[in-house]
Amino acid sequence: TMNSITQQRDLREQQETTTSPPRRRLPNDPNRAMTEMMITIDRLRSSLVKETAALKDADTKLFMELQDEKLDVARDYLDGMSQMISRKEDLKKADPTLINKLEDMRVDFSEIAQENHAALERMKNGMKRLGERIMETAREASRKERQIIYGGNGQMQSGLKTTMGVNE
Repeated sequence: TMNSITQQRDLREQQETTTSPPRRRLPNDPNRAMTEMMITIDRLRSSLVKETAALKDADTKLFMELQDEKLDVARDYLDGMSQMISRKEDLKKADPTLINKLEDMRVDFSEIAQENHAALERMKNGMKRLGERIMETAREASRKERQIIYGGNGQMQSGLKTTMGVNE
């Protein structure tokens, strides 16, 4: 059945995401690993800034064009962060300046991500209101079409426009 095919596909996708090796391995050297993560964070930050600007400008075309790039960088970010978490003891040996810079970038990135999330929420709410307006307009048009109107000759008419006159 279609439902079991969908369930099998979902299970396969879940297994691929949970068991697949990282797309890119961070260097063994803690300083180089942190530097690479900072580059990845900066790429994701830049992607979110562009996306937020596109949302604020209501530039749907640019917004859609940015999605593949954002997903690609987000995967690199998630892979890198999971590697860093698993190596957290080793990373404590990194240069303290790099550790502080990475923390500053993390805080900045968090603020950008919150702003992006707010812009996405505004877009979602706007689309919801637009959908509601379209449905209400369609319902109103449907109600008007179903009204029965009596014409000047006493015959029933159906439609939106009718004229009524008085003969003297």
